[in-house]
Amino acid sequence: MLNHDKQINIFLEQLVTYSVKDIVISPGSRSTPLVNNIIKNKHFFNVHLVLDERSAGYFALGRSKISNKATVLICTSGTATLNYSPAIAESFYSKVPLIVITSDRPMHYRDTGSNQTLIQSDIYKNNINWFYDIPITDKTNFISNVAYKSVYLSENAPQGPVHINWQFEEPFTDKDFIKIKSNVRKKITDNKKMILGPEKLKLFLDMVINKKGVIIVGSHKFENSEILELAKIVNWPIVADPLSNLRKSDYYENNTIIDTGDMIFREEDKRINSETIIHIGSLPVSKYISKNMEKANNHIFIEDSERIAHEFFEIDLHLLSLDIILNELKNQNNLFLNNHEKRNRYFKNLNNKARESINKNFSQIDEITYKKSIINNLPKNSIYISGNSLPIRILDIILNKCDDIRFIGNRGLSGIDGNISIASGISSITDNHVFLDLGDLAFIHDLGGLITAKRNAKNLTIIVNNNGGGQIFNLLPQSKDLVDFYDEWFITPHENINLSELSNSLKIGYFNPTKESELKEIINKEIKNNINIIEMNFKNTDYHNYNSHIKKVIENINFDE
Repeated sequence: MLNHDKQINIFLEQLVTYSVKDIVISPGSRSTPLVNNIIKNKHFFNVHLVLDERSAGYFALGRSKISNKATVLICTSGTATLNYSPAIAESFYSKVPLIVITSDRPMHYRDTGSNQTLIQSDIYKNNINWFYDIPITDKTNFISNVAYKSVYLSENAPQGPVHINWQFEEPFTDKDFIKIKSNVRKKITDNKKMILGPEKLKLFLDMVINKKGVIIVGSHKFENSEILELAKIVNWPIVADPLSNLRKSDYYENNTIIDTGDMIFREEDKRINSETIIHIGSLPVSKYISKNMEKANNHIFIEDSERIAHEFFEIDLHLLSLDIILNELKNQNNLFLNNHEKRNRYFKNLNNKARESINKNFSQIDEITYKKSIINNLPKNSIYISGNSLPIRILDIILNKCDDIRFIGNRGLSGIDGNISIASGISSITDNHVFLDLGDLAFIHDLGGLITAKRNAKNLTIIVNNNGGGQIFNLLPQSKDLVDFYDEWFITPHENINLSELSNSLKIGYFNPTKESELKEIINKEIKNNINIIEMNFKNTDYHNYNSHIKKVIENINFDE
């Protein structure tokens, strides 16, 4: 039996031990030892084949987003490894667990000009939780520890990618083969159990008791019930990002939920300022909400990562979990005598006025009208993935009291790449209907992901907003200064992509509704060939006056108490 086969055998046994099952493979020669052993033991794993490494990375990211377990990525050596980089960076900044295994030529070939020899050691060094370079050796005693650290450092807070660079010498295969053993699952120590000391508790109470404050919630990995309980104890309003999944009807009944923060926090009026901000999770989509945080004197940040550096303010108190503070606050309930009812009523009324103004002043933009119709008619328990740039901002504007839908986005680095691939990964791991909402440029950016989707997705609908290019650029100040070449080099309209013909060539469903009634019917249609594409055609001129519509919304909001 080859030495590397012995090592791989141990490594795979450890993956089974720690309940890591998902493996995504892109084909290549140098990774033969890994693929050979995995396929011969594939009854232990969920093995997926994705041809393009960039697509494979995002596909794996999608599966890990849903499972909250590490997905293993395996590729050959050379440029294949570089194609993982965008997904790895997104994994790092959005804190999604991945175990990346790149195959490599022996170390002595490095810096010699040898074919297909890239310096792969620590190639993702700024965007990973841990790296290990496995040399060519007959030793095996270290492999169990490498596997343990890979799973532990990927799945425990802060979750993220780890990288193993595995060197292989030819020959890659041998007739001898030993099947891996299935061990009893070992418990991985959870590093999230922390004690809240008296000094931190006192600091928290000093910044919260009798203070005017708000709780701002971005995308997060806490239980919504914990956030709602915290808001109830301190009796502060919650400014809910669209990806917080806190804009649910029943949450509004017993809490002050603000879903128009992007509009109301554009106003510089001091009456809506807060003495203390509790920020939970990632930054919100709206930069105006983030900038408003700066004005507070006290900043409490609750997130399970110690590597976060906040761009908008100095953090006065950083808590890594919600349960430790909730347990303490339950014993301190009598201290919260100022119930802030008047302030909560003000925020509720402000939110209602802003919602009315949004409905009135954005009715002329077809994309917003149709997007509202989509959201309101989604099948129950659907998963809705929002693309970045304009789609996520429109979602922020329209999302209000939506039940039984889970909203997901890639806001770690907010790129437009890999959207179809990540939606494929999510769709492959759930039986629920998955909707991907993205712009035409983002769709073109990941055309190869359609092959991944065709092979792996179960029940995926892709909504393509065809508005003649990247219309978010029309919303930026420089659009007025660079008129002569702005369209060609920034908005980048395209005329040669026929989505109907593309869909037909892949034998997937295609629809191009022109009425709301048609759209309502289509989004609930059964998907016969695992993928439907809905192309929505919008006039690019709609976005020329987008900012003026926002201005009207704000003008029509009465900020007086």
